[in-house]
Amino acid sequence: MEPTVRTILSVENDEMIREMIVDMVESLGHRCLESGNAREAMEILENERIDLLLLDIHMPAVRGHQFLRFIRNRGYKIPVIIVSGYLQKDVLNQVRDLDVQGVLAKPIHVKRFSEEIEKVFAAADEDI
Repeated sequence: MEPTVRTILSVENDEMIREMIVDMVESLGHRCLESGNAREAMEILENERIDLLLLDIHMPAVRGHQFLRFIRNRGYKIPVIIVSGYLQKDVLNQVRDLDVQGVLAKPIHVKRFSEEIEKVFAAADEDI
């Protein structure tokens, strides 16, 4: 049986990091869509079936935690992994009640990245 290809949306304002995330996701055999900001991400969410959201917290204009609260309030139940170079307690407190499945620190380590994604998908498969 072939592995399931999932669609992952990376919301990251740093283009170089976003490209690296796309490469890592695709190397795991998944499809990766990308967005540089919350507005673009919302357009993608409205038009695509997304299996996992990789969300940077520190973005210009709308911050990651604000975007996450917005989509949760609109009923999106997509699994989310926070990807951030700034993982202080205040950041974690901002997303604590927003149903986050994982947190990855930048710089991203490929092994940890892969483990977090597979953990989320394994949990989602158990819920089916």
